[in-house]
Amino acid sequence: MVVSSILMLENIDWAYWAPLAAIMAAGGFMRGFAGFGSTMLTVPLLSLLMPPSDAVLIALSTDILVMVLIFPKAAKEAEWKPVIPIVMGAFIATPLGAWILVIASPEKMRIMIAFLVIGSACLLLSRWQYQGRQSSLVSFLIGIFSGITNTAAAIGGPPIAVYFIARGMSPIILRASLNVVSFIMESVSAVAIYVSGNYGANNLVTIAALFPLIVVFVWLGSVMFRYVDNSLFNKLILYFLMLFAGYVLISNLYPE
Repeated sequence: MVVSSILMLENIDWAYWAPLAAIMAAGGFMRGFAGFGSTMLTVPLLSLLMPPSDAVLIALSTDILVMVLIFPKAAKEAEWKPVIPIVMGAFIATPLGAWILVIASPEKMRIMIAFLVIGSACLLLSRWQYQGRQSSLVSFLIGIFSGITNTAAAIGGPPIAVYFIARGMSPIILRASLNVVSFIMESVSAVAIYVSGNYGANNLVTIAALFPLIVVFVWLGSVMFRYVDNSLFNKLILYFLMLFAGYVLISNLYPE
């Protein structure tokens, strides 16, 4: 039994699994700390290891599984008034996002993801706040836009985060509301992607193998949320995302 275990370890492609585990651990930490941004962090990095459609599916699915554990508490702390129309808009827009993901070439998807990450990071770093009327219609339209980008590139959180910040939510309510929206939106998106794409058992095995690791780092992120200056941490993460997304963009626009 020991010998067979050693043989299994020797057969593992560490050049693939080591960076994969590191990427997903970072995404789990982001989920636990900020309440959003996990897929925004993981998808551009995963797309360097696998087709973008697989990267989006794995990022969304693992994020959903860990959010099952934190959803009950988040649901109690969230502000549901803007959450409901956002979720409705995202639900309607999900099929369009899934269609874009399936028909687009890997190169075009990587470029689109990189642009979305850079744009989202710049938007959050600019400290711009939406000053218009915060009606149910506006929330619904925000949901449509985020539903498309979330399904097509797993990047639907930043526009919602900016909108929620403009409502003057406290950090606890903001984080809980983002977790609730993410859980509902990503669940719908993951199902739509899986049904519309050609995915095999390998994707499910990868998701199951990464789940325990991500749970640990979500917990670590939640612990750090209580003690670390959120503003400083978020800035460092966003600067990192911009730099790496720039690398992804250049490498696909100007391949060797």
